[in-house]
Amino acid sequence: MTMKNMSNSLLTKVMAFLLMTFTVLTFTVTVLSFVLIKTYDIDRNPEMAFFKSNLCSDITTDYAMEAYNGYFMQYISSSADQQSLEDYKQYYSKENTNFFFEIKDESGKTVLSNYTDQYGYKIPFAVGKDGYTITAYVRKDISASDDYLFPYDLYNFAYKTKSLLIPLASISLVISILIFIYLMCSAARKKDHDKLEPGFIDKIPFDLLFLLIGGIIVIAVLGVQKVGMALYAEYMFEGLIMLFSFGFAFIFLSLMALIVSFAARVKLKTLFRNTLVFIVIKFIFRCVKAVFKFIWKILSKIPVLWKVLLIIGFVSFIELILMLFMTRGSITPIALWFIMRIVVVALSCFAVLNMIKIKKGGEAISLGNLNYRIDNRYMLSDFKKHAENLNNISKGMSNAIKEKMKSEHFKSELITNVSHDIRTPLTSIINYVDLLDRQNINDATSKEYIEILKKQSARLKKLTEDLIEASKATSGVITVSMEKLNLKEILNQALGEYSTKFTQNDIEPVLNDFDNNIHIYADGRLIWRVMDNMLENICKYSQPGTRAYITVEQQSNRIRICFKNVSKYKLNISADELMERFVRGDSSRTNEGSGLGLSIAKSLTEIMKGVMLLEIEGDLFKACLVFDKV
Repeated sequence: MTMKNMSNSLLTKVMAFLLMTFTVLTFTVTVLSFVLIKTYDIDRNPEMAFFKSNLCSDITTDYAMEAYNGYFMQYISSSADQQSLEDYKQYYSKENTNFFFEIKDESGKTVLSNYTDQYGYKIPFAVGKDGYTITAYVRKDISASDDYLFPYDLYNFAYKTKSLLIPLASISLVISILIFIYLMCSAARKKDHDKLEPGFIDKIPFDLLFLLIGGIIVIAVLGVQKVGMALYAEYMFEGLIMLFSFGFAFIFLSLMALIVSFAARVKLKTLFRNTLVFIVIKFIFRCVKAVFKFIWKILSKIPVLWKVLLIIGFVSFIELILMLFMTRGSITPIALWFIMRIVVVALSCFAVLNMIKIKKGGEAISLGNLNYRIDNRYMLSDFKKHAENLNNISKGMSNAIKEKMKSEHFKSELITNVSHDIRTPLTSIINYVDLLDRQNINDATSKEYIEILKKQSARLKKLTEDLIEASKATSGVITVSMEKLNLKEILNQALGEYSTKFTQNDIEPVLNDFDNNIHIYADGRLIWRVMDNMLENICKYSQPGTRAYITVEQQSNRIRICFKNVSKYKLNISADELMERFVRGDSSRTNEGSGLGLSIAKSLTEIMKGVMLLEIEGDLFKACLVFDKV
């Protein structure tokens, strides 16, 4: 397990929660201790600090009341129980309590006391109607195990550790802050991956979680307060400290769980969406949307005329109610309003009928019926003008289509005629040059001329074929038969066909490894012509002794086929210029290329709903074909 996985594990987070609870509790206790020291001046007068505290006063008061109402009342009673008196005497002995007292009558005579010693605290009480006075003392040297001992030791401990309070508080605070930052950063993260993922508590609606944890905290605070007061009344300080510690830990952990969940929701962007308020609002919105959708669905099936009549009827009904309320049943304004409503309904119906005519005409024209004409007689002026515009559009489109068809027909005939007229004499020239080449001509100059004729006639034939093919591709007269093709089979077959040319030109083709089941929609004959042009371009213009890379990449629902090679000529033009016809680069004007290969490949690719892209970086030439993935 890596360190990163360990830092996001559940065990690490639980340990961080517990450690932070301990450090925050330590910080709180040290701060309270510091406040206690400053409040009761423990650092200046540690011996008398406890005796000056309210706690010492409260304990002494309780002891005094108990001594008077219990021990003394039993002592002066005529029916006193000797065993009870012995028990009281033992209870208030010097060995068992740090509290001692003396009770005097009105004359100042001591009636009852337990023992005398040096005291650190003294308080007189006038108790009862019979004039008795009890004076309570707290022994200065607290040693007996009673209610004074634990708080006295606590005060002494605070004094002894006062020099450690500020460093301990600082360290606890720093550690708490660091752990808090860690918990915030690790919120919604799992140990197996970095992807944000909600935990169990993060799936609870946040407002519900807030109310739940808030309620638990309130109940815990009230419980700690009630039980704490009971423990304090009995001076059970050990139990009070344990109650405070566990109560603080429980409340703090609950609060931290809420804060960490808040941080996780902020990261996941679900803070508002995962709340009961949002869920209820979303449900109400869906219900309202469904109602409106249902109403709209019903209205959409109603004819336009009836829709207008319904809307006018609804508005008129509201107006009638308001008029009855405002006119208090007066007939004259209601009659005038009724006449106006009839006029409005008539005009609206007439306008709607005009609109229905125009709508039907537009639909007919959009479906290809260019001979359709809208009858614009008896229409309102604006509707009549719109109907005339639609009729004119229909006429214009009809004329444009006729011209387009005439142009395409002329273009197709021109390509056919030119192809025939050029190929016939060119074929004759090639045949006669071939016959001359077969003659036994010994003159070296004549042989050289014949070779030039052969080379240039072959080049002219290639140029003618490319020109005719480019014209067909751009004019759209090529028949396209789209089908599902296996890309790996096409590339392997093409590379196999060009293996000899690659060897002759000292070029090493490199095809990347890709899925055998990648298919594209294309025309088999045209895609082969495109691949042929791409590989022919590599053989003609690549630097000998280099590699040509053919890569296939998947990009969502698209397939990208790239051909990369290092040019043996300076590529002194841009990619856009290189895509134009009869452009090859100045340095390659002397070779056998026509400058139409890339243009033809681009046109054929676009006919098959693909895209061809060129990139040039120095001498690196890159051509990419992009097709839809099956």
